[in-house]
Amino acid sequence: MKEDKDELVCVFKGDAFESEVVRARLEADGIPAMIMNNSMSAIFSTYTVMAGPVSVMVNPKDELEARRIISEK
Repeated sequence: MKEDKDELVCVFKGDAFESEVVRARLEADGIPAMIMNNSMSAIFSTYTVMAGPVSVMVNPKDELEARRIISEK
């Protein structure tokens, strides 16, 4: 079954750089993650300058593990 973006959960909010670091760490640990900026409602490049918080989104089944990984910073 394909996960719809509306079914994803936010596990981190921060600036574009922090969010990209978190996304990369989750993916390195086997958790698919994507970056979303709510004002654009789309995946973006970290080289794009944007205002406002950027979210790291994961599938609901990965939420607890993702939060554990993030808390280990």
